[in-house]
Amino acid sequence: MTFMKRNKKILVANWKMNPDTLEEAKTIAEKIKKSVKNKKNLELIVCPPFIFMSEVANVFGSSKKLHIGAQDVFGGDSKSTTGEVSIQMLASSKVKYIIVGHSSRRNLGETDEIVAEKVVGAIKSGMNVILCVGENERNESGQFYNFVKEQMLKSLSKIKREQLKKLIIAYEPVWAIGKRDNEAMMPEDLHEMVIYIRKVLSDKFGQENVSLIPILYGGSVSKRNVEGLALKGEVSGLLVGRESLNTENFKDIIDILEFI
Repeated sequence: MTFMKRNKKILVANWKMNPDTLEEAKTIAEKIKKSVKNKKNLELIVCPPFIFMSEVANVFGSSKKLHIGAQDVFGGDSKSTTGEVSIQMLASSKVKYIIVGHSSRRNLGETDEIVAEKVVGAIKSGMNVILCVGENERNESGQFYNFVKEQMLKSLSKIKREQLKKLIIAYEPVWAIGKRDNEAMMPEDLHEMVIYIRKVLSDKFGQENVSLIPILYGGSVSKRNVEGLALKGEVSGLLVGRESLNTENFKDIIDILEFI
């Protein structure tokens, strides 16, 4: 698969453990499909629960603007593991994007070492990885920068420079997730973190190898703050949670991002 054009904004919809029924999932997918019908500057990756992925993919059909992503993947090789979904299963289902290291998974005990295994395994299988990083809290001492740096370096410890074309970084400060839109990260602070993330990547892999890696922001994104976050934050796109299930609000986010 050819990686998406870098001049297009990337919008990732993480449905988490929603909705409750297949019919609801198909309805949301139909409305999202209509919302991107005439869009030219946007790539949309929808990550539904595993159980709904094939039906949502059927709704999207052959659309080149819509892609199905997975919310997680099992990084090991054991076929006797219960309740997990393997990289091979996702690959055979034509999934091309996987969210790895989301704060929800880290809160359940997922370590940077586990994330690193998932990252390298997914990329080796031809997947595009959306790697989530972000601090739990901010303080005046600036220790959160070191926290994000360590997360990134450990999570990317097993990949090579030539594999970076399959990587997307999603910066999601945990303290901003689930808040009201006016409590999301300030665009100016986001811009500083984007610069810092690129520096960390450049120091490890070389500047010429990381200039085209997309950096997204996730954390209480809404139609009211999307323009400021995308423009002043200078991100390549956004990772949207709860608002991606509200089809009217999500359409507004899509419309705004299309013209940024």
